[in-house]
Amino acid sequence: TVDRAKVILKDTIQTFALPEHRAQLEAAVAEAQKAPPDQQPMVKMQKLIPLITGIAGPKLQSYGLPNVMIGVMQLQAVAAQDALVAEGVRLLTAASMGSPPSDAQVADYLARLG
Repeated sequence: TVDRAKVILKDTIQTFALPEHRAQLEAAVAEAQKAPPDQQPMVKMQKLIPLITGIAGPKLQSYGLPNVMIGVMQLQAVAAQDALVAEGVRLLTAASMGSPPSDAQVADYLARLG
């Protein structure tokens, strides 16, 4: 449901916004940028996927979602019904690609979630 998706997004986005997680994401991206340009996307994925799984996996599992891929798919399905959920999915997607939202973006989004 939309309400459940909002709760999951709120909790997961707060987890990604923690300073230690933000630092881990930024460090993984910085390490990938040291690779030759043609290898950077692959290295970035190799660094980020296990990191994202470690950060978000336990949180999503606590809501009964077996893994990150299933969790994202279910959230995306609900996003089609609600613009605020869609925005949250975009924020999580950006974080998973190594661009975590700023503290201001997180605060703004969480305030609108209620």
